[in-house]
Amino acid sequence: MNKKSLALNGFCRYFENQLLSPAECKTGSGVISEFPSLFKSNGTEEGIGYATYLLTVVIPHGEKEFALAIPQIYSSYKLWVNGKVIGANGVVAKTKEACTPQWRPQTVSFECTSDTLSLVLQVANFHHAKGGIKENIFLGKVSSMTFKRTVSEVSKFAESASLFALGLFFLIIYFIRGRNKACVYFALLGITWATRSLFSNLYLFISLYPDFDWTMMVRIEYVALYLAMIWAVLFLTSLFHNEANIVIKYGLVFCNIIFTGFSLYSAPRVFTQGLSVYLIASGILLLYGAYIVIRAWINERTGSGLLTLSVVLGLNIFGADIFVYEGFSSYDPVIFSTGYVLIFLMMGLALATHINLIKSGQATTTTLTYDDLYKDHTL
Repeated sequence: MNKKSLALNGFCRYFENQLLSPAECKTGSGVISEFPSLFKSNGTEEGIGYATYLLTVVIPHGEKEFALAIPQIYSSYKLWVNGKVIGANGVVAKTKEACTPQWRPQTVSFECTSDTLSLVLQVANFHHAKGGIKENIFLGKVSSMTFKRTVSEVSKFAESASLFALGLFFLIIYFIRGRNKACVYFALLGITWATRSLFSNLYLFISLYPDFDWTMMVRIEYVALYLAMIWAVLFLTSLFHNEANIVIKYGLVFCNIIFTGFSLYSAPRVFTQGLSVYLIASGILLLYGAYIVIRAWINERTGSGLLTLSVVLGLNIFGADIFVYEGFSSYDPVIFSTGYVLIFLMMGLALATHINLIKSGQATTTTLTYDDLYKDHTL
């Protein structure tokens, strides 16, 4: 195997509403289906149910030691390779009462003495809006797959630590330099996103505490997203209040408060269904943020140049995040962690310049802008 890793995508035998062992798959009745794939709609609730996937992979002669990088699977699974269980998350069962969800992406190693791998994957979901497997499972040599996992974990921990430190720094600045609201909003944004980075994608917090309640974990993941958007709106509008519209500002804040309350007081099966709708709201928020920053840049406000760059990068990262969520591409922790750290660093530098923590070479402009001329005039 010359490639560092191989995505196991293509076709498999799919056994809907059946939880079969490797031996039972040989005689079971299934259909050919794409892999990976979410549960197909069968007339009941979308995403609810259980199924078995049977995948056959031909491997190069002479290779014996392999590893599989298993992503987040909705919402519990059990995996056999050549008849031997090598990985599991939660408890797979045919009823909600017996099924236990868990998300803990992992890399598992195994030995193979034949030239063919037979993968049997049981998946069950009764707790989330989606059911099945959305992202690719990757196969590769143990050394390269283990190294990739380590790099992914380090990058994610580095992202969380960096954003938490940045948030804590500006929280201290808030208390010792005049209690500027922009400082506290940015501090809360950094700390909230640092928390979310441990409770999403790789779910590193669950790697450290595997018995942590799944429902609480999902609530934290979703609520942290909505709170981060609230702090982002308040941060930008407090930094460039002359460019902001108070109606849109509080409209976006109120929208995120509604989603926060919905996630706190409803079951994960219910509030996770609203994420597709929320992606539209978050897109509007990003576009509004871009509008504020571009207006501030045109009006030559201090720090607007760095924020313009951060918004452009943010739009790209956000677009890539949507592609991953919809299953069009795989999640790369290094790229996303690097992107988010750069975004926050540029925002932090812009804020530091704005509050004169860093002296700006940009002098206050003496050029009259359109707003300067007409802000007190009406048609």
